Amino acid sequence: MIQHYTHEGYDKCLAEKTIVFIGDSRVRYQFMNLAAFLKFKRFMKCDDYININQPTHYDPECYLIDHKNRGQLDQKMEWRGWTPWYKQSTILLDSNEVEYQQSGLCDCFRLPSGRVNPKQTYENRYIKRSTRFGETNLIYLQNFENLIRLNQEYPPFSPFLPTQKRCKPGECGSGNRTNAFEGDLNATLWNMLPRLNTTHAFVNLGWEHTAEFQQQSDFSCVIREFERHFPDIKLFLISHPPPTDALDDPVHHFDATKLKCDANVLDRTIVNKNVPKDWYWDTQHFLSILNEEYNHQMVEKICPLKGH
Repeated sequence: MIQHYTHEGYDKCLAEKTIVFIGDSRVRYQFMNLAAFLKFKRFMKCDDYININQPTHYDPECYLIDHKNRGQLDQKMEWRGWTPWYKQSTILLDSNEVEYQQSGLCDCFRLPSGRVNPKQTYENRYIKRSTRFGETNLIYLQNFENLIRLNQEYPPFSPFLPTQKRCKPGECGSGNRTNAFEGDLNATLWNMLPRLNTTHAFVNLGWEHTAEFQQQSDFSCVIREFERHFPDIKLFLISHPPPTDALDDPVHHFDATKLKCDANVLDRTIVNKNVPKDWYWDTQHFLSILNEEYNHQMVEKICPLKGH
């Protein structure tokens, strides 16, 4: 039997650490899956569990990662557009239990049409979690086309605590924000990761069609150079999972052994080999089983299991 960390094991491992995720929507959903697991003390079970003959229901937190079934959710969580989703997803991840507290910020905006315009779409999330083991900070920074923008009224330029000038989730568009930082992934690593007190970062260059394997391979050398200058920050290239038409040969899609430099990698490619296509909710995005597996791999990169 494959062994993974329990919920308590996750909390122990991640305590006193700041984990930064930088990437596209598939990185975002892994981040959301992780944050939901920490809050609810269970990994969500979505429609993909039906296909492995396990009795299931659609866990409410599936709302955080599954766009396909938004319209089938209960009245409180149904899909009404991106602005309500930014607000509701932020609330859903907050908790004030006796044994732990978890709260989040969402520097988020998308045009009402819902169409993705990278220059006018923002989603940076900051989650602070306090347990008896210590404090954990989880951060997601949106990167679609190798461009990251950070709001002056959000960390690291403003404290996590509320400020009067801070825009609300879903309302942080161009006319309601001041970008204190704007740069590509390389600039973000060197300038922002130290300011965010990062201990571990899982990053990619954005949408795969804008950053194919050769660019990812070249970036592996940037990771090596960065870690040489910042040995206390562990940096990982997070690969793109294969689309549904490449599940029979995912290594053709991304082969970590062929990277130009020997960099740390969170490889979300190999595990997808021959998985059912209905573990995805479209050709690119996947449901709960794969996100859970990616997060097991992620936390075991941070805290390797003994005997592995």
